[in-house]
Amino acid sequence: MLDPWLLDPWRLDVARCRETLTSAVRLAGDVQLRGQGGARVSAKGARDIVTDVDLACEAAVTAVLRDRHPDHGILAEEGSASEASREILWILDPLDGTKNFAHGYPRFGVSLALTFREEAILGAVFNPTTDELFVAERGAGATVNGEPIQVSATEWLSSALLASALTTRSQPDPAQLRRVSALLPHVQALRSDGCAALDLCDVARGRFDGYFEEGLSAWDHAAGCLIVREAGGTTADFSGGPHRLFGGETLATNGILHAELLSLLRLSGER
Repeated sequence: MLDPWLLDPWRLDVARCRETLTSAVRLAGDVQLRGQGGARVSAKGARDIVTDVDLACEAAVTAVLRDRHPDHGILAEEGSASEASREILWILDPLDGTKNFAHGYPRFGVSLALTFREEAILGAVFNPTTDELFVAERGAGATVNGEPIQVSATEWLSSALLASALTTRSQPDPAQLRRVSALLPHVQALRSDGCAALDLCDVARGRFDGYFEEGLSAWDHAAGCLIVREAGGTTADFSGGPHRLFGGETLATNGILHAELLSLLRLSGER
C-alpha cells in the first residue's frame, strides 16, 4: 500500500521539494563560509550562544521555503515559524555546531528536513567546509554528493568508533556521564565533535558505527536520522522504541551493533 503522502502529488511535489532542499542548504552553506571569522556572538541561555550567521542562514532558507512552498509549515531553531501547515513541515537547523563555528573549529553545517505527519520524507545536511552534501529520500536511499552511501559493516563493539555529546548546559549531565562510562570500556573510541547532524551523517557514511544523545531538538536530528536509515542503519530511542521526531532520545547505529549498544544504554540508566 502506498504511503498517504504519495497519493497527493498536488500538495507534495517531492521532486520539486528535493530541488528546494538541496539549493536551500547550499545557500546557507555559502552564508556560513562568508561569515567565518567575523561572526557576532550573543548569549542564548546559560551556556548556549547564537551568532548573526545563524540568523542570516535561517532568514535565507526560510525566504526560499516561503517563496517556493507557501502552503507548507516551517519550524526553525532560531524562531522562524509558519503555521501554514503542521502536516507538511520543513524543519531547519540553520547552523548546527554554532559553538564550533564561533571558535573557528571547522565542524558545522546546515540541516533541513521535510516531514509529513511527523515522519521525515526528505533530508539534507551540508558541510560547507568539506563541500559534502548528504541527501536522503524515504525509500530511495542516501547519497553524498550524488554517490550512494551505506553504514559500516563493523561487527564488534571493540572495533567500533562512536560519537556523542559532552556539552554542559547549566551543569554536567550525570545521565550522560553514566552512558559514556558504560560504553567506553567496550568500544575502540568515542568522539564528541559538537555537531549532531554531521555525526549522524558520519554514521550513515560508515565513519562512525553509532551515535547516541539525549535532549536533541527535532532540527538537530530530523534530516540526519533519515539519512542514517536510508543508508541501511537503525534509529531508536534508548528503550528500543521507534525514534520520534519530537522525542528526547536518539540512538543511531549501523544496525549490526544496535542491540548491544541498546543493552549498554539501558544498563547505564538503571544505575
